[in-house]
Amino acid sequence: MRKGNGNAEGLIILAILIVIIIIMPKGPSGSKTNNSQSNTSSLSGGSTASPKSSEAQKISLGTGNASYAYQSYEEYITISNRSRNPINITGWQLKNGKGQRAYSLGGDLKYYPSDTAVIPQAALFVSPTGNNIFQNVVLGSGEQAIITTGSISSQLPYKIVGFRENICSGYLENMSEYSFTPPLSRSCPRPANEIGLDGLDTKCRDFIKRMSSCHTPEYETRDKDGDICHNCVDGKLLSSSCVAFIKNHFSYSSCIANHRSDPKFSSKTWRIFLGKGWEMWAKDYETIELFDKLGKLVISRSY
Repeated sequence: MRKGNGNAEGLIILAILIVIIIIMPKGPSGSKTNNSQSNTSSLSGGSTASPKSSEAQKISLGTGNASYAYQSYEEYITISNRSRNPINITGWQLKNGKGQRAYSLGGDLKYYPSDTAVIPQAALFVSPTGNNIFQNVVLGSGEQAIITTGSISSQLPYKIVGFRENICSGYLENMSEYSFTPPLSRSCPRPANEIGLDGLDTKCRDFIKRMSSCHTPEYETRDKDGDICHNCVDGKLLSSSCVAFIKNHFSYSSCIANHRSDPKFSSKTWRIFLGKGWEMWAKDYETIELFDKLGKLVISRSY
């Protein structure tokens, strides 16, 4: 009987050991769980690591003048597409590093939430009539977007919204009402190449050939005696037909009307305005983060 009892006890112990082996977590699975947790662990400053975007290797981020500009309408950074395929950046989010910096307040260290901004839609060009048609900002291969923190304060004579630079943008750049940082490109069509020039009188043609590109002439200026000259352009007396031709060809609105269908009308640079009234990027100890529509990190830059 004792021998039989010993066999029974042995079987019971063996069964218990088998159950323990079955329910114990396996080494590889435990390691996998730990790795997964470490991928979403908290970073310094209490933020959570964001998964990488599929566009992460296709975009470059430039700090522009972020470290030294103080006015929001001057402060800008750049986003460039270095891949071969177009990338839609509308809806992407920019975030500064405010939440990672400590601020001394009353002897205590305080942390504040980071500022964020969503990249909006933009127009293919600034409409001379104010009827801007907006679309997503799609960067083609080698194209860039200049992201200005603020906006252009003056909205006359044209309402300045986000837009793609073009061969007529230089007229806006040369207008005293506006101040773009960095300056818009001045690649306007040459006045001497305008269609219809051959039908003008000799004096008119000579005047136009000497005109600078992207220049909006002044009309009804005063002559040498101080009297208003109704057919004067930049102080030069010209024929009525000449004045009419110049008015119809050499201004921002007339440039858009005459050249918006040109094959090389658009440039490779977009101007985007976030519309904030304060600077977004700090002088130093700053981190600029760019996230895609899904909230995944595309790229970050620190300085």
